[in-house]
Amino acid sequence: MGGLRYLYLTSMKNRIKRALHKPVTYVYLLIGIFYIGFLASALGPMLTQWGMDTPKGLVFILSFVCCFFTPAGLASYAKRKGMLFRPSDVHFVFSSPVNPKTVLVYTQLKQYLMGFVLNSALAIIGIVFFEIAPWKMALYFVLTFVVQNILESSLVVLLYGNERFSDNTMKWVARGLYLLIAALLLFAAYLFFFVEPSFAVLGLFLDHPFVQCIPIIGWNIAFIRLLILGPTTVNVICTILYLVSACLLFVLAKRMKCTGAYYEDAMKFADDYQELLNKKMQGESGRLGKKQSFKQASVEYKGGGAKAIFYRQLLEYKKNRTFIFSWMTLVNLAVSGFLIYAVVTGKKEGLDMTAQYFLLPGAAAYIAFLFSAYKTKWAKELENPYTYLIPDTPFRKLWYATLMEHIRAVIDGLALILPFAIAVKMSPVLILLNLLLYVCLLGNKLYFNVLSEALLGDVLGATGKSFLRMFGQMIVISLAIIIAVIIWALTESYELAFCGILVYMIIITVLLAIGGSFSFSKMEAL
Repeated sequence: MGGLRYLYLTSMKNRIKRALHKPVTYVYLLIGIFYIGFLASALGPMLTQWGMDTPKGLVFILSFVCCFFTPAGLASYAKRKGMLFRPSDVHFVFSSPVNPKTVLVYTQLKQYLMGFVLNSALAIIGIVFFEIAPWKMALYFVLTFVVQNILESSLVVLLYGNERFSDNTMKWVARGLYLLIAALLLFAAYLFFFVEPSFAVLGLFLDHPFVQCIPIIGWNIAFIRLLILGPTTVNVICTILYLVSACLLFVLAKRMKCTGAYYEDAMKFADDYQELLNKKMQGESGRLGKKQSFKQASVEYKGGGAKAIFYRQLLEYKKNRTFIFSWMTLVNLAVSGFLIYAVVTGKKEGLDMTAQYFLLPGAAAYIAFLFSAYKTKWAKELENPYTYLIPDTPFRKLWYATLMEHIRAVIDGLALILPFAIAVKMSPVLILLNLLLYVCLLGNKLYFNVLSEALLGDVLGATGKSFLRMFGQMIVISLAIIIAVIIWALTESYELAFCGILVYMIIITVLLAIGGSFSFSKMEAL
């Protein structure tokens, strides 16, 4: 264990030293400080507005995380997934004369460090924003950090390092944990439809004794409630069970036989995960650990020049079983349903819904700002030498390389806009303007990516370019909001306000596209 500790500390020390020699580290640091300051200034008023600036509000947030994220994590361990080993671990740690169970604990060290940071932050946030006594948060920090780490490490060893039960048995364990999530969702749905048909059902659900009585997960919630809110009969009993289970699982993990049979699965998962990341970075789809199956498809090429890029991408999408539809289509449908619910509820409660039509562009801006940080298929074209040999202008190459993304944006935009438009009886003109605005917002994000690739290359890395894109989009969207508010205040016309935003967004998007087309001029530009 001493050798592993030395390896971990030395690796971390060297990583910090290398980071301090890179100027981009200080850029990230400034962005992080600014972001933390922004969150700190916005968190208090937001919690007050939602009525969650109390100890019960913090318990609500922590309980929600325990309920819906812990089972999925345990299921990944049962399937021998969820733990990533680096190439250095494969070469040095796996072959070292160390107990395989110790290797699993060593791999968890990063999570222990992250848990220490998060628990420290939670302790400070609980005192400052949730009005919890400092001694309570100090007790929560110490006990939670110690007990949770013992429990989680024991479960990792028992599930990941298991050699007694067959793979099929462990798959059923994972399925059981997913069924537990499904049962919790069904119980929440029952409370929503038959007890409290509003968002207050979340509080009712997480406060319910049934949830606290669920082994491990519910007992953890009871443990948190006891530390922060005080004792009740249910949370005292469940906390005792939680502590006993932590001790029992620790003893079982220590006595369990483990010879390192998981090494092969761990290496395979690491390779599959890296391959999936590489595909995502190039805009390709895939599933972890599974080869993607394709349909037979054909396409008729029409025209010449850079159009060949578009038709090749169209052929790739036609081979996919979901064609151009993606998980974003489902997200947009869900967001549209949420907006409909918000409008209907607001009208029932007598709220002024004059500006309800601005909910759609607000949701579209939020989606464009936060989602789809990975490159799409246009980035793959930059790696194809024939792209630069096509006798066409760089702008046309860029346009046809990104045209499929605009078509996908139209489909996803319709999923967001049409249900809401039908529910609020929006005029066809506003539907069209909203759709064009959604396409422009996603095009704006797309060409920010292209421009950052052309200007920066690999200077800032993927994370740095993502931050740059988000910062640029934040400025553009903020100016668009100001333009919309000014036009609507002067004319009280939704159509003119949307037209103003649309003209502004088209101009910005075209300028970004012209700047980004430099990437397609010559290979040396990269």
